[in-house]
Amino acid sequence: MGVPFLTRHLYPFAEPVELGKNQETPHNRVKCAEAVVIDGPSLVYNVSMRLLSRSDPSLQYPDLQPTCDEVSCGVMIYLLQLTILGVKIHSICFDGALPAQKRHTRLARLEKSRRKLEVLRSKSPCGFQRPGSPLNVRTIEPEIVLQRRTLPVRYNQIPESPFIVPAVFEDLKHRWCRKNIANVVKDVPGLNVAALDDLPWADLVVMVPGEADMYCAHLARLTGSAILTNDSDLLLHDLGTLGSVVLLDSVDLLFLPERPRIRALRLCPALVAHRLGLANLLSLAYEINNNPDTGINELIQRSKKTDKSPEYMSGYCVFAQEYESNPNFGQGVACESYPQCFDPRISEFFSLYGVWSARTSQERPYMYLIVLNEDPTRQCAWVQGKVYRNMGYSALNISYPITERYTFVDEYVRRGGRITADRISLGDEDWLLTETRSLCCILNTVHDHLGIEMASPVYWRMFALFIIYDGQAGLAVPSKEHLSTFLTLGHMGKKLEWTDIHLLAQMQSVLYSLRILKQLLGFADYTDDHSLQTRAILDKLPPLYILMRSAREMSEEFHPECFVSELVNRFIQLCCQT
Repeated sequence: MGVPFLTRHLYPFAEPVELGKNQETPHNRVKCAEAVVIDGPSLVYNVSMRLLSRSDPSLQYPDLQPTCDEVSCGVMIYLLQLTILGVKIHSICFDGALPAQKRHTRLARLEKSRRKLEVLRSKSPCGFQRPGSPLNVRTIEPEIVLQRRTLPVRYNQIPESPFIVPAVFEDLKHRWCRKNIANVVKDVPGLNVAALDDLPWADLVVMVPGEADMYCAHLARLTGSAILTNDSDLLLHDLGTLGSVVLLDSVDLLFLPERPRIRALRLCPALVAHRLGLANLLSLAYEINNNPDTGINELIQRSKKTDKSPEYMSGYCVFAQEYESNPNFGQGVACESYPQCFDPRISEFFSLYGVWSARTSQERPYMYLIVLNEDPTRQCAWVQGKVYRNMGYSALNISYPITERYTFVDEYVRRGGRITADRISLGDEDWLLTETRSLCCILNTVHDHLGIEMASPVYWRMFALFIIYDGQAGLAVPSKEHLSTFLTLGHMGKKLEWTDIHLLAQMQSVLYSLRILKQLLGFADYTDDHSLQTRAILDKLPPLYILMRSAREMSEEFHPECFVSELVNRFIQLCCQT
């Protein structure tokens, strides 16, 4: 998240560095960073922005957005290029939860995403024309994700794809084996996968019990590695005398005659602080945070002065506390025992229980639901599937002793033109049993009537549509023609309307709510027949890069035409019967 303008002020102190094994020659005296620790979310967003910057200029929202699959492929190729050049990757760290003092920053980011969507909606109230011919598949090669390029101004208001971070985390754990990697890069020259382990990064990817910054800093301090990140907060942790930060925005791939090279800029906090005559960079960062419009020379002078006033010391101590080392990381026990089966937001909810919780009994657990690609003038798409999320929350809640249970959970979602808390009452054992029976029945009914295998993404798309049209009183089922067009083209009319965008968001809400239920119900480990049957069905949910496909990707699932026609007929019959 970072201190605004800190990186900009420190850029003059950065040194050029090359990522990879030391290849220093008389003509190449650039220092090398042979080992790195990677800030996972920072890398994901950096790759997404680089893919967006290279988008086909004829595309419009939402086709402009890099999809979960595209970003995941981009991250894989990024890591593969590092590996080929001999970079030792110690760990790829993802946040399991954010500290309480950063909740206001989380809300600010959600509001920023909401505002982007609102601006986009106001500028294109009539929807979007889409190309008449099939859209070209986005090219994903090393130069696309590793070469610098300024993001065109017209893309500044394009929201990020909502599920890219959990999708990449899941894929690094389970998808990117040597066979799948080879299949994706088979036509890309210079990317040899023969020497890779079967799952080259699975054991390096870790979800930490809190914010990843502390764990990245611990590993950098322990190994003398560079942290690959765009988060300026990492400059304020104790990285030791050799630990450093390599800024992802500065990473640039060069194709030189002898071999490709990756150049970047590196900042060593200990060295920079020494050059400035400071013990560390905390006092400077505190001054920058409080006086963002002041020049760097004045800020350095202020940070050297000793201000012992209670007001200053109180503010400084609160600011500095976030960057103090956690002794738990010295032994690595906390991270080694922390569950690795959750998406980041679900992990955060889990961390509010049991030994991981630092909350008081008066406080409520919370879930921050990301802003979907939806129509911001309509009711929030997260309304769909709400009962399934509550089933997951309740399942985890009642798996703990009564003294550690809660009565409510606060979901932070968009309501109208703001982000606010929606309080949900958690259910007891009887409620959960009733809802589990109901869900199990619906899952089987859709399967029996449509005749589609539950492992197929098509089954889950149709299940989501059934929940949307069966669960809202007064919402008419679309005509056969409109529904067929939506499934095969991604929109019901002649162009993409905001109603089409919102419907896909509602489908994603249902499907991700089921994923929340799957992960929390599985961890709670209920053994009654209906829970076991429901878990067995939910285990067939596709991975996120498939489950959260864009409209363009989804439309590729619905062929041939005769299959879609029969499927829609059966779907409409099912909706009319219930």
